[in-house]
Parts: sequence; C-alpha cells; structure tokens
Amino acid sequence: MALLFAVLSLPGLACAADAPAPTVVVVAPTGNDKAPGTEPMPLATLAGARDAVRRLRQQGVTGPVEVLVKPGIYHFAEPLVLGPEDSGTATGPTSYRAAAGGPVTLSGGFPITGWKQRAGGMWAAPVPAGADFRLLRVGDRLATRARHPNFDAQNPLMGGWLFADAVTPAPRPGAPTTFMRYRGDLPAFADTSGAEVHVFIAWGWVNAIVPIGRIDRGQKRIDFAGKGASQDVRAGNRYFIENVREALDAPGEWFLDRAKNEVLYLSAGPVQTAVAPRLNHLIRCAGDAGSGRFVEHVRFAGFRFADTSHTIFEEYYSPDDACIQLAGARNCVVSNCEFAWCGGYALRLSDRSERCVFSENRLHHMGQGGVIMVGGTKDQAHHCAVTANSMAHLGQIYKHVAGVYITSGSDHYVAHNSITDVPRYGISFKSQGEERLSHRNVIEYNDIRRANLETSDTGAIESLGYEKRDSGNVVRHNQILDVVGMDTTADGKFRTPHFSWGIYLDDFSSGTLIYGNIVARTVTGGICLHAGKNNVVENNILVDGRDRQVHLHPEGPDMTGNRFVRNIVAYSRPQAELFYLFQSWKRNQPGRFAECDKNLYWVAGADLRTLPTKNTPNGPFSAWRAAGFDKNSVVAAPKFVNAAKDDYRLAPDSPAFALGFKPIPVELIGPDGWQKRGKPLRSETAK
Repeated sequence: MALLFAVLSLPGLACAADAPAPTVVVVAPTGNDKAPGTEPMPLATLAGARDAVRRLRQQGVTGPVEVLVKPGIYHFAEPLVLGPEDSGTATGPTSYRAAAGGPVTLSGGFPITGWKQRAGGMWAAPVPAGADFRLLRVGDRLATRARHPNFDAQNPLMGGWLFADAVTPAPRPGAPTTFMRYRGDLPAFADTSGAEVHVFIAWGWVNAIVPIGRIDRGQKRIDFAGKGASQDVRAGNRYFIENVREALDAPGEWFLDRAKNEVLYLSAGPVQTAVAPRLNHLIRCAGDAGSGRFVEHVRFAGFRFADTSHTIFEEYYSPDDACIQLAGARNCVVSNCEFAWCGGYALRLSDRSERCVFSENRLHHMGQGGVIMVGGTKDQAHHCAVTANSMAHLGQIYKHVAGVYITSGSDHYVAHNSITDVPRYGISFKSQGEERLSHRNVIEYNDIRRANLETSDTGAIESLGYEKRDSGNVVRHNQILDVVGMDTTADGKFRTPHFSWGIYLDDFSSGTLIYGNIVARTVTGGICLHAGKNNVVENNILVDGRDRQVHLHPEGPDMTGNRFVRNIVAYSRPQAELFYLFQSWKRNQPGRFAECDKNLYWVAGADLRTLPTKNTPNGPFSAWRAAGFDKNSVVAAPKFVNAAKDDYRLAPDSPAFALGFKPIPVELIGPDGWQKRGKPLRSETAK
C-alpha cells in the first residue's frame, strides 16, 4: 500500500514555529454582538464571531484568525453555519478555540428552571409554548423518558423489556412495517398520543423508534403512526413503550406535558440542573463540492459539546444527527474537544469532505456513535483521519452505531483510538456495491473493548464487500478484547454472549490485509471471512474464541485466494473448533484457505495433534494436516508474558519467532501510543 499521508502534517496538528501571530476575536458570556470583539469588549456568540471574521477577511486579513471563546455555557438557538466565505487558508487558518480558565460548553439545548415540588416526589417546571423535545439531561446524565416497562438499572441490558408475539411483515416489498403484535398484556393507557415504541426489529441488528398510532388491546396489536419500521417485526423482538404520562412512575423518569407546557420529573430531591435539547447539530460547515467551493482550513479546539437531540428516521445506517457536520469541507480539524450527553454522533462527514481531522477528542454517553462518514462513491468523504480519540458508552439511544462508521468512504485513516462499551461495532467500513465503495482505508493501533454488547451477527471491526473485488483495506495492529453479542429468541429469551467475532469481513469483503492484531475472548471466533477472496490473515494473535477460533463462510464459488499464515491461535476449551467451515462443502470446493501454514497453535490442557474431536472442516487437526494444510505449523505454548492480565507480548524464546512471527508493537496501541509514535511509521504505512 502506498504511503497514506503523514497525519501530523495535516492542518491544525502541526504549527510552524515562525507562524504569524493570529488576529484574535474574543467571545464571552458577558459579551455583546454589537461589540468589536476585543478582550475588554467581547462578542456574545460564535455566530457574532463568524460575522466578525468575515468582515476581517473582506478587509484583506489573510493571516491566521482565532476566535477565542471564554469559559462559560453557550446555548445555541440555531446551528452555527459556515460557508466557503468563512474559510481560512493553509497559512492563515480560521480557528475557534476554547480559552483557558474553565470549561467552554456549546449546548444545543435550553435550561429548564423554576422547578416546584408536587405530591409524591414529583417536580414540575414550565417550558416555552410549543416546546418539543425527546431528551432531558438532568445533572450529568440523560434522564429516562417515562416508559413501560421501567428501566432496570440493576440489569440495564436485559431488564425492562417486552417481547413481540408474531412476525408482522411489511404490507409490500420495500414498504415499512405498519404494526406489530405483542404477547401478554399492556396497561390500559388512557392517552397514547405522542407515545413511541422502541423495538429491535428483524434480526436485531438495529433498533427502531416508531410513533404509536393506537394500541388495540383486544387484538394485542400496536399500530404505527407516521414513519414505521423499515424491517419486519419478528416474534421475540424486544421492545418498550416510551412517552406515556401514566408510565411516569419511577425515580429518574420525566414526561413533557405539551398541553400544559410543563415538564414533569420524578425525583427524591430537587432538580439542580436540567437542559432540554432543541437542535440535532451545533455546527455545520456547508460547502459546495460540486462547484469546487469548499469550507477550508477551519479548526475547532477545546470545546465541550452537549445537549443535541436526535430525530426519528427509517434510514438507520446513515443518520443526520451529529454535533458537527462537515459537508463539502476540506482541511478542517476538530481536536481536544469533549462530546457528552448528545443525541447523535459527534462528527458527520459527507459531500466530498477531504483531508479533515478528528483527533484527541473525548466522547462518552452519546445517543449514537462517534464519527460517521456517509454518501456514495461519487460524493463520499475521503482522505480523512480519526486519530487518538477516547470513546466510551456509545449508543445510548440508537444501537446500530460504531465508534467510527464508514458507511461509505475511501482512503481514511483510523488509528490509535480507544473504543469501549458499544452496542454494535467499534469500527465499521462498508462497500455496498460500486455506487458506495469503501476502499484503501487503514484501521490500525486501535484499542477496542466490550463491543457488540446489544446486537448480534457483528464484529468489533466489521466490513462489507458487495462489489466483490479487492478493496485494499488494511486492519493492522489493533487490540480487541471481549466481544459479546446479544439477541433474543422467538419465545423472548436473551442469548448472550452470542454470534459475534473480533474481526468480521462480511459479505464478500475481499483484498483486505489483517495483520498484527490481538483478538481475545470472542464467541464465534477471532476472525470471520464471509465469502470474500484474496484476504491475507497474517501475524495475528487469536485467543479464546468460545465456540471456534476462525470462521469460514463461503457462498458460491468465489471464496478463493485467502491466506492464513504466521498466526498464533491459543484457546482453553478443547471442545471448541479451530477452523469452522459453514455448510458441508466438499474438500476441493471454495472456502478453505489457499494457504494455511507456519502458524502456532496451542490448546490449554490438551494436545491438538491427538484430539479426536472434529475441530477443522476435515475432522481432527491430523486430518486437516493430511489434506495439506499447516504442514510447517507448530503446536506449542506461545509463551505470552502475562495472558491473565491481557499482556500478549511474547517471551524472547517463544517458538512463534522461529516461524517468522514479528512482535506486535502493543506499546503503540491506543491514544497513548499516538503520543509515543508522533507520526505514522513509514515502514508501516508503506507495507
């Protein structure tokens, strides 16, 4: 692969020592947008600062301009929109930066005050006439919208659910599902206007939020209103009902009474801070890529983004909700920011945005994911970098999300991120045909833990390859620990851990290099190759797949040319399979590796060479070898430094080295590794 790009040379991540001093525009909570924007006479809003910067540019200022935002909370009444006329240049960027001295919070909501106590621990506060919001932040958490059944704090993933009763397909192919059947009884709610059902539809890959038209208790049927579920509802799909006044019965729940213009909150004590979002994004850089007019060289640094909302949509795979939207942007940077308690993603990239950087940010408790790229091959974002970010507790609302989700995009660099506690992917990059390609992406040095907590048929790192040709994608030197997986059976029983992999090359993903990754504690394998070809799996460490270690899933004659060489595979359950081949394919049919050799295998407490059980497509390991695979492989202890503490470095005398195994630079994995590394190693990016 050709050298991707030196990330630290991108604008905003490197500063020349002799760069000219910027022209400074000051914003403060005590400011006035009619002021000149100086330190003694600051502006009040970022929109006012944007207009001041425009005037400076029109007056001929070509050097750096910095908008310095003083500590405080800035409640946005509308998004800050930047156009091509707000661009800086490579030598004169425009920067929006949080000043030192305290947090600078950019909030998409409005504070709710004037709380008064009522009987039974209920608190009430007035809201503006016509106010309509679906999230409420109380203190430092998202409060629970009144729901049935109640949220179960002791069992947050598997508690507090009801279950659908029977399959309710769409009325015609491609149409949304218009109703669902339910089992058991529902309360006889007097008023369900505004109520919504949150339901994991179809296979449970996504959850839909659907307005309720009516509940027919006699027919045990919930009719949907407005936008429906884009997939069918199946027996056993889990759901709950939200936004019903009569369901306001548990501490921490809230309800918006639109008729009375008040919000109700059930609490044992007074409400200190409450904010309701009114925007689903805070900043939008809106260029016109079609005419070559981009928003360029704009930087955002040091802010805390909070209190954005989410919308109801049927296109679960490319949502609009994001704190920052870069559309038709080039050479823009978001760094050292915090994103918390927001309804959508932190960043959305679209409309040919290129060479944009999202680096060293902290994300937590997001309603959706971290960074998402959307669009088709002709208008997708490309050559962007997502580096050294910390992301935790994503998918608080929508579950089909990722820390970094390249729904379509090429030549991106995703590296040194920490991604923990996510309901689905850590990182996903999908080619959904020639019209939506994801090629030549490099995914490396990421630390992903506790992925796939609430969905199944998934992986911590996942790809699609519907174009059925080599992608040039690289998955290298990542650490993946504890991949879970969850779904429900037709009779409403949870299955977890269930049906998940560490690295999942799904649906014909081809021409991908999987090199030097550490994958430990998975369910159906450290790696799954599904129908793709020409993939190279080399120099990886796969530890303790519960049911199997490597999953091969051919479909038709195309799964050829895959190689599995110089890997370490170690596991503790002798009854688990080493290699699993889906369906009963004959020996010479596609699905097996073109090359499988020079690997190190170890089964704790058993000798793989003499195990009589079927643990390969050919039967026991001895039959696999007799068929020509792993002729030069070794069965021996890998000699990890301390596997009990997830230290999978190798002792100097590990037998893997004699097979050509190269040490994995674990010290460079995650955000700390970004600091140690300083810039991409040319020897790595040029491989």
